[in-house]
Amino acid sequence: MIAGILAAARMPRGTGSAAAGRRARTERESGKALLHRRRARRAFDKVRRSIEPAARERAAAPRAIRPRGHRPSSPLLEKPKRGSHHPVRPESCGASIVPCPPRPRRPPRARGTASSPSGSRCRLSIDPDGTGRSSRSRSRSRPRRQGAVASGPSPRYLTGQARASSRCEGPMREVRGPVVRVIVVASLVAPSWAGTPPAGTGGETRPRPGHLEVPVPPPETPPPPRSERTTSAAAQVTRGNFTSVQVNVDAAGNNIVGDAANEPSIAIDPTDPNNIVIGWRQFDDVGSSFRQAGYAYSHDGGKTWTFPGVLEPGQFRSDPVLDADSNGVFYYYSLSSTTNAEMFISRDKGVTWEGPIPAQGGDKNWLTVDTTGLPSDGFLYPIWNSQFTCCAPGTDHGRSIDGGYTYQGPWASPVNFRPKWGTIAVGPDAEVYFTGANLSATGHVILRSDSLKDGTNGSPKFELAKSIDLGGTTSSGGTPNPGGLLGQVWVAVDRSNGPSRGYVYVLASVDPPGADPMSVHLVRSTDGGQTWSAPIQVDDDPTGTSYQWFGTLSVAPDGRLDVVWNDTRSDPSGVISELYYAYSTDHGETWSAGIPVSPAFDSTIGHPQQNKIGDYYHMRSDADGAAVAYAATFNGEQDVYFLRVGDCNANGAHDSLDVGPGGNSADCNANGIPDECEPDCNGNGIADGCDLSSGTSFDCNLNFVPDECDISSGDSADCNSDGRPDECDVTLDVETDEGWTVGDPSDTATTGIWERVDPIGTEAQPEDDHTPNGVYCWVTGQGSPGGSIGENDVDDGRTTLFSPVFDLSGMSDPTIGYWRWYSNDKGSSPGEDVFTVDVSNDGGATWVNVETVGPTGPDTVGGWIYHSFRVADFVTPTANVRLRFIAADEGAGSIVEAAVDDVTVIDCSACGAAVPSEGTGLMLSRSSGTVADLSWDPIPGADTYNVYRGSSPDATDLACFQNGIPTTSTQDDGALPPPGGSFFHVVTGRNCAGESPLGAGRTPVSACP
Repeated sequence: MIAGILAAARMPRGTGSAAAGRRARTERESGKALLHRRRARRAFDKVRRSIEPAARERAAAPRAIRPRGHRPSSPLLEKPKRGSHHPVRPESCGASIVPCPPRPRRPPRARGTASSPSGSRCRLSIDPDGTGRSSRSRSRSRPRRQGAVASGPSPRYLTGQARASSRCEGPMREVRGPVVRVIVVASLVAPSWAGTPPAGTGGETRPRPGHLEVPVPPPETPPPPRSERTTSAAAQVTRGNFTSVQVNVDAAGNNIVGDAANEPSIAIDPTDPNNIVIGWRQFDDVGSSFRQAGYAYSHDGGKTWTFPGVLEPGQFRSDPVLDADSNGVFYYYSLSSTTNAEMFISRDKGVTWEGPIPAQGGDKNWLTVDTTGLPSDGFLYPIWNSQFTCCAPGTDHGRSIDGGYTYQGPWASPVNFRPKWGTIAVGPDAEVYFTGANLSATGHVILRSDSLKDGTNGSPKFELAKSIDLGGTTSSGGTPNPGGLLGQVWVAVDRSNGPSRGYVYVLASVDPPGADPMSVHLVRSTDGGQTWSAPIQVDDDPTGTSYQWFGTLSVAPDGRLDVVWNDTRSDPSGVISELYYAYSTDHGETWSAGIPVSPAFDSTIGHPQQNKIGDYYHMRSDADGAAVAYAATFNGEQDVYFLRVGDCNANGAHDSLDVGPGGNSADCNANGIPDECEPDCNGNGIADGCDLSSGTSFDCNLNFVPDECDISSGDSADCNSDGRPDECDVTLDVETDEGWTVGDPSDTATTGIWERVDPIGTEAQPEDDHTPNGVYCWVTGQGSPGGSIGENDVDDGRTTLFSPVFDLSGMSDPTIGYWRWYSNDKGSSPGEDVFTVDVSNDGGATWVNVETVGPTGPDTVGGWIYHSFRVADFVTPTANVRLRFIAADEGAGSIVEAAVDDVTVIDCSACGAAVPSEGTGLMLSRSSGTVADLSWDPIPGADTYNVYRGSSPDATDLACFQNGIPTTSTQDDGALPPPGGSFFHVVTGRNCAGESPLGAGRTPVSACP
């Protein structure tokens, strides 16, 4: 067939309104909230005035220029991933430390005794753009020719506004000024996080700081109170049988327009699971990064929610973490700008709260409460990142033995095993596990303490501290969440009474080696953390090029593992996510299929002035499923939602019980999902996955959807009506060289020249070709295994690939298609180049542009994408039609990669006459045996045949037996007809006009697809 359309020819190589707004707000605002706001503003302005002269002096200093080819020696800055940003190293940033007077606060109710730090030490960070984010480098380094120079990332001192942030042991003030973020201290001492090793840390220097939450002042023109805000109907959020309920709603259940809510944490009353509290970061105005402690409670299991407001109006708060003790007391632990972290306590199901109570802490804090029923029951264990500690250098955890009123410690975990971006969990014997990424974010660590549960022990230790391999690194920044984490590291312990009691699990979304930007991986220990399994991939993403981010783990009382994550597999650009769920009933060895439990949403819209949708989700498991608190943008803004997962058919039992022994649901493809919950796009009563596995339906494009559904839904065209999506009618699969040529006299690229290879994947280039069973494709340069992203990408100009010549002279209405891959969104100057595709009908003498991909958009971030065009719309079809593909790097500092595979040439001529009635009817009697060879006469105009079978002589029970048969014969399946009866077979023909009728007005019991 190829020979019929390919020619032998080859191409040779070659101001007032603001004040009014403030007055109006003052008239509306309550006295308490106004007092908080005015105090914060006065303190901020006072310190700003004290630092402006020094700031201007620093701003006048010249900035260094570094060669573009220069690469930092730290391996952390090698091979940046898509959308990642590396923070400016602290030694490049200047800072001032000035004293701040302590702010008197209402003392908490005294409960027990605890050690408390003396003095007040704070730390400084730089906010160059006034967004509340720490300074980050947005350039990408890669080897370049010597002599090329560019300005490297350096602090910008006179842009935006600086906001003071604190990670202090004592009080601080927020300040607004023109340049630097200043942390003020009561005693002038060296900050504990500085690059010089502090005493007692064994020479530990400050590692890469990574993610940092920074306090900011309230907006100068605050939004109106909630009672006067515009509202809209809350989005109806359903996916299959899963319904998400919006939590941050007004008293009428409506969405509050113009605010934002993210980073939710959930706690459930163990004495009455209908009592649930969710806390989150509440932004009353997306025009500001000022956030407060939002919360809501439900007393009906999450069906409805009450959002009273924030815990302390006008007070900055962030990173909320909630938990409940064995008696149903709720705890709300969060960062604050007044001290470093504070605790709130509710004893009435989340309705009212006591606090704030000063607590130890630092950025990326977490909390767990011991509910084991042992003597340590009710102990609180806060943890945080030692790089941003409140207290003595290196400290990262503490303990409360009196219900959160006072705190012991803080203490430091072992120098080489200090986690960040992690969580903490209590095992069945009250042992405590603490995990996270290591401080350099190059790996992961796990610690276990058997002495923290002893409340009289003033120096508890971690008896175990190990590095663990999760098969990738934890990332900060990326396409789905540019300004935040892509997930934190979770630890959970099996506290069931079965054989898996005490098993420990660690899970995270990690960036594995190769082209896959992110997957959800889990490791397991069966011996208390001494040894660990190899990494297990939880998600079942078939693309290998999408983000599975915000992976979140919890363990049910019976030992079942539940995991949710955001998944971009349906969007090559990586910004559209769906929440997925999977579970394991064999300790993580195998996993159910991942199923989407939310509609799709864009995670990059509705941002406050932080450019992220938070840093985590949160989940709690129970016997029937799991309760999830997550953030999404179904209203076009960031909101918090509550969702129950694990019971897809809403029958009150977890799916694993439905499909397990004695269950009432079928599971035809053994994927752990009841068949009634699976898609059935063709309506034949069989789950699509089973249609495909049994051969009842085909999936030529390997998207896990039956081909007939791709066509009927419009997701795929079928211009020649052959029942196959056009992208599957491949003419050239590139497995052999069919006459492709490389090079044009105008080409100037020095690297990244087109070549036909089995590709070696990078963050910009595919790891595999597109052909399902193929190996080869055309790519712009082949690097070495493990090489850098820029080792052999397109550089210094353009490179051209020419297709063979196609003879289209005998076709009525030809269409050409191809699968392409293009990536230009990486490097120091992303989104500047284009990928061009042209067509010629004179062998290449003249050219007409078909499409230009880029310089920005969803098609410029990699991923195989199919594009087709009607030839006559561009040129007259002739015997000398060919294509050319041009990839170019004509800008500065870009990473450009392209690939081409699986070219299709289809004649989309109009259909002729319909196929006449069915062909010869056949009969198979029982006496003739159990297998029959069926044959029939050709039906004029038929391209394929369908066979129907029944056992009634009047053909009233005919059902589809086989479909899409390309010949005039087939074989029966060996089934026996009813005793004494016969099978009757009827054959119909099919072409682009459709299927021939059965005749005599007969209607099949089940039609062939």
